[in-house]
Amino acid sequence: MSEFLQIRSNGQITLPAQTRRKAKLNEGDLLEVIVEEDGSIRLVPKVVLDRSLAEKYQLDDIAWAKKQKGKK
Repeated sequence: MSEFLQIRSNGQITLPAQTRRKAKLNEGDLLEVIVEEDGSIRLVPKVVLDRSLAEKYQLDDIAWAKKQKGKK
């Protein structure tokens, strides 16, 4: 079923509760906005990852790969 949103004077929109539940979105979740060539808009949920944790895991992965290479 289609739902309609209205753009407010400050450019904000509100996603209806039913839409948020279907998409499993909660307050504070991040959405990437993608404007297609035809002008259609896609909202894609994104997960935030702490940069220091990402770097640690990346270094752990590199160390693991080096060990695996040495085993051959």
